[in-house]
Amino acid sequence: MNLQTTINFDLKGFFQWWGRELAFLVPKKILQLLVDRSSSLIFTIEEQGFNVRFYQDSALMEPNLNQHLDSADAAAYQNLKTQFAEIEKADCILCLSDAQAIAKILYLPEAAQENLQQVVGFELDRYTPFQAEQVYFTVVPLGKTGQGQVEVLLILIPKNLLDEPLLLLNSWGVQPDRIEYERVNADFPNLAGHYNLLPERYRPDTNRLEQSVHWLLSGLLFVLLMAVMIYPVWQEQQSVIVLKAQIKALEKQTQLVDAQQHQIDALIEETQRLITIQNQAPDMAEVINELSHLLKDDTWLTNLQYTEKHMQIQGQSPMASALIGLLEESPYFSKVSFVSPLTQDKVSGLERFQISMDVSPKHSEANQSESGQPPEEQGSKP
Repeated sequence: MNLQTTINFDLKGFFQWWGRELAFLVPKKILQLLVDRSSSLIFTIEEQGFNVRFYQDSALMEPNLNQHLDSADAAAYQNLKTQFAEIEKADCILCLSDAQAIAKILYLPEAAQENLQQVVGFELDRYTPFQAEQVYFTVVPLGKTGQGQVEVLLILIPKNLLDEPLLLLNSWGVQPDRIEYERVNADFPNLAGHYNLLPERYRPDTNRLEQSVHWLLSGLLFVLLMAVMIYPVWQEQQSVIVLKAQIKALEKQTQLVDAQQHQIDALIEETQRLITIQNQAPDMAEVINELSHLLKDDTWLTNLQYTEKHMQIQGQSPMASALIGLLEESPYFSKVSFVSPLTQDKVSGLERFQISMDVSPKHSEANQSESGQPPEEQGSKP
């Protein structure tokens, strides 16, 4: 099968199958009210007459009546109608035996499936020993073979074997609804009731009003069934649409809440960062106070700069070289060093100095002590 494969859908066959499946589910009493013909009257052609079988219920295996009717006894059928009033509304079938009809399987090109009856009629003498005008025939498609051919079943009966029994039945007031071949029904059970050998001129006239009402009711039933199947789906779809709208509204609220949560998280993070910076930064008041205690009265500062835990001081002192050791003894200062060489001020006679050092909070030393590091790594305390 490929993209160019033609798919033939038998719509009529589908609805017939569907109707049988639905009828199977309907209770028999209700089905009898809906269907006029729930019984069957089957005529089989015999010598000097017919064998008649009557089934009050077509699903029964055993007939309610099985009787031979002589062709010369015209009143016999009327007596049966008197005995079984349901015969009048029964589905009348004329069933052919093996000696009366022929069935043959043919293989035709797929192009012929649109006009099977005409195609077979033109070449009937090639498939059978009869001409088309000598027989009544019908063609039943069985399906495609997959090799560019379609398999069909040809069923035929010579006219001279069927005309006389049909005329006799008409004289009795019997008008068959269809003619079937019992061998075909046995070999192809699914075809029973789906073909008809009855010639067009012998078929009963259809009541247009009755047929219109039938199709109208069938169409109404189909619409109701479609409504029963489609309405729940439509209702569920509407519920899904409402739920989707609610979900969409909730998603917008969720996005708003998420945005606010991100803002809160950012503020918390920034606050924590500031707190961390504040905790890590030394208290400048304590640092200046520490400097004022370490530097004696004869030492004074001319400049002080502090940037990111780093401090530089400039000033004059009588013994500037001693300031390095003095500052390193403080827990606030580390990495104390001269930035430039010492020079002597000619006016004051003092040494000018410029010292660089790192500044850390005093409590960091306590934290280091609690962490278990050796005292020699912590530095000396004042």
